Amino acid sequence: MYVFAGICICLLGAGVVESLLHQRCIARVPVRVHVNGTRGKSSTTRLIAAGLRAGGLRVVAKTTGTAARLIMEDGSELPLARRSGRANISEQMRVVRLAARRRADAVVLECMALEPENQWVTERRMVRSTMGVITNARRDHLDVMGPTVADVAEVLALTVPYRGHLVTAERSWLPVFERAARRSGARLHLVDGSEAPDEVSAGLEYVSFKENLACALRVCELAGVPRQVALAGMAAAAGDPGSMTVRKITISGADYVFANAFAANDRDSTLAAWKIFADWTRAESALPTAVIMNNRYDRLPRIAEMAALIAQEIRPSVVFLVGESGRLAARRLARAGVPKSLVVDLTRAGDARLALDRIAAECREGAHLFGIGNTRGAGQSIADYFLENGVPA
Repeated sequence: MYVFAGICICLLGAGVVESLLHQRCIARVPVRVHVNGTRGKSSTTRLIAAGLRAGGLRVVAKTTGTAARLIMEDGSELPLARRSGRANISEQMRVVRLAARRRADAVVLECMALEPENQWVTERRMVRSTMGVITNARRDHLDVMGPTVADVAEVLALTVPYRGHLVTAERSWLPVFERAARRSGARLHLVDGSEAPDEVSAGLEYVSFKENLACALRVCELAGVPRQVALAGMAAAAGDPGSMTVRKITISGADYVFANAFAANDRDSTLAAWKIFADWTRAESALPTAVIMNNRYDRLPRIAEMAALIAQEIRPSVVFLVGESGRLAARRLARAGVPKSLVVDLTRAGDARLALDRIAAECREGAHLFGIGNTRGAGQSIADYFLENGVPA
């Protein structure tokens, strides 16, 4: 009994000491930015870090998107090494400590927590941000953050900084964030995509939603970086591996223009990406539109959601199924109203090149290809193939 009590006291003491040491590290990094939201966190994190660097600040940043990255003061990137091989919110503490050791002026962290308790702990114990960002609140991760979008907004609001600044472009759930800001003594800054210059957004090598750019710009301005200086830095920022890019490959004289929206995941984000791509395709050429729908067996509800989006909003000339659960996806598409004659199952295609050859055989005159659903597996292979072998469209 006494031995057990002694062990408990030692563990408790070690935890207290670790907490005190971490708080000292936090205090040594004056600008701490915590980026949260359903979509756009990784891109916004990168834009903020680039804008702050352009302003002369020493910045350490970390993204947790398609491929987690540690971004150093000179903008170079390192894959994030994970001791257990799995993501854990405690890695936020490691990055803060790294920033303190390297005498960084700022640390920019993408929120990696989903569960409400983890979101609160990450913000209040691990980051204690001076500026928080909530890009948007959308219908995703409802099994953990739901069951409704209103619940998602409430969970995201748990990362509002204590007596700091909150920047958001989310209007639908603004009252939720206003209440959270009042409780935390934070100052709320509502931004709009119109604040982001068209020429900067258009000049990026990847598609960045102007609302994300506006959030990043406001954070940099709050940190004392002049607007034009921050914009210049953002214009040169590298995109996240999951960012929407538009690339072109020519096969037998026909052009295949591919928009990688695999990472959008939820309906609202995918629809927003589609509207951008549709506007671009109308201005560029009259090629038919085809959807590449990547499916995962562990994301079955998303299949029905994407099938309805395809039938109701995109209405393509053909739908190519890749990844997993091809038969289920075909049934969901038929139920949503997509004729079976327009659905081509490529789930057995061995690699991206073989899939593209099948696509080219179906669309001999070329096509605008819109990739949706999920990034993992076949989707990532196709995106990588266009990135490596295609040219900016």
